[in-house]
Amino acid sequence: MKGYSSKIIIDYPIEKVFKVFIDINKREMPRFNKKNPTETSYSRVIKQIGKTKIEMITKVTGYEKDNLYEVTSTVDGDTYISRYEFKKINDNKTEITLIERQNTGLISKIYIMFKGITAKNKLKRKLEKIKEGIEEEVSRRG
Repeated sequence: MKGYSSKIIIDYPIEKVFKVFIDINKREMPRFNKKNPTETSYSRVIKQIGKTKIEMITKVTGYEKDNLYEVTSTVDGDTYISRYEFKKINDNKTEITLIERQNTGLISKIYIMFKGITAKNKLKRKLEKIKEGIEEEVSRRG
C-alpha cells in the first residue's frame, strides 16, 4: 500500500489540540460514538452518474485519546486511510503526523502514480489547513 506522510507543530497543549481536532471531525461524522469511536461509520454519495450513485463509506478504524485518530474510506473497492498521530513535544507544543495510504485497483494505481508527484505538497497544505483550523478554534474557545 503506497503511503505519504507529513508533520506539523501546533503551539498548544496536546489535550486541547486533540479535543478540538476530534470536535472538528465530528462535524463530518454526525453519529460519532464517543464511548467507542471505532464503532463510528457513515456513508455518503460522492458522485452520481445518471441513476448510478457512487458511495463512500468512512469508518473510524483507530482511536486513542490524545494519541491517534485514523479513518478508512472505501469507494468502489478502493481504500484510503488517513492516520493522525499526536505527540506531546512539551506542555505547550504538539506534533501531528499525518500518514495517508491507498489500496487501489490497477486503473487507480496508474492515476495515483502520476498524482504522487504532487501528493507530498497536498499533504503539507492539508496539514496547514488543519493547523489553522485548530489554532483558530482553540483561540476562540480561550
